Amino acid sequence: MDLALDILTATLQSPWVYLLIFVTAGLDSLVPIVPSETVLITAAAYAAAGTPTPVGLLLAAAIGALIGDFAAHLVGRGGGSLVHRWTRSPRASRMVEHTEDIFARRGGAALIAGRFVPGGRTATTLTSGILKYPRTRFLAFDAVGCLAWALYSTGIGLLGGVLFEDQPLLGVGLGVGIALTITGVAELTRRLLARRKARADDVRTAHRGATDWTVPAVDVAS
Repeated sequence: MDLALDILTATLQSPWVYLLIFVTAGLDSLVPIVPSETVLITAAAYAAAGTPTPVGLLLAAAIGALIGDFAAHLVGRGGGSLVHRWTRSPRASRMVEHTEDIFARRGGAALIAGRFVPGGRTATTLTSGILKYPRTRFLAFDAVGCLAWALYSTGIGLLGGVLFEDQPLLGVGLGVGIALTITGVAELTRRLLARRKARADDVRTAHRGATDWTVPAVDVAS
């Protein structure tokens, strides 16, 4: 355990940590299982002691995330067998339709919000490419989302590191726990709102389709 902790500490306090953050943040959109947020929070918790520098982590995360998101956008825009196979599944097809509706109503705000939703960054970046969302607008809105996400994750890690300065692993645990709680609450709220909207749409559809039998009949024989 002590050896693993020493290796982790040495890695996080070396210049290679910035490359690690850059790569994991960049891969996250294309490979959603990459734990970029956890890695960034962990590094930021150790950064509370001064090494690595929080600003360096912030820049590496934001730039890496932006490059990765744009790569996913280009993959969606270019199509290919991977994208076609992904959109053939019923779940992915519904996701594309839902995201298309969001882009029509809210535009680039979907890209910013998608950064904070589980699986959302992959869905929004790929779908924006499939829908041929303008590249310049994509980069502008996504840059804001990537910077906000990097600030959020770095800030949570720093908070944990400051509160548990002598026990950085506890600081990491606190930071990851806060992130999971906020993400869980946001996802639960989103699902509840989506379910409420679906019920309201069903009610409106039922009312439009119902025949009004209370209208008096017209006597055509007279």
